[in-house]
Amino acid sequence: MLVSTFAGLYFLAALACPVGMGLMMLFMGKGMMGGKTRGDTAPGAKDGQSLATLKAEQARLAEKISALEQREVGTQNGQTSAEVEESEQTPA
Repeated sequence: MLVSTFAGLYFLAALACPVGMGLMMLFMGKGMMGGKTRGDTAPGAKDGQSLATLKAEQARLAEKISALEQREVGTQNGQTSAEVEESEQTPA
């Protein structure tokens, strides 16, 4: 009788590992996808941003970066920030 009880416990212990691992994989997979299904669209398309809008934003940011880099180079060459801003506003 005692042997049959231990055999049942061994069987349950042997099943607990693969079943627990399968459940962990299932829940972690859902967590990684954020509740999305495979048929969902890309995040950019979901937000309604078109390619043209994103390219315009990229161009605006590139101009801002180049202006900041010029300002940094001007201050390193001994110009004050006011002189750099003045030279940026003056058309070439």
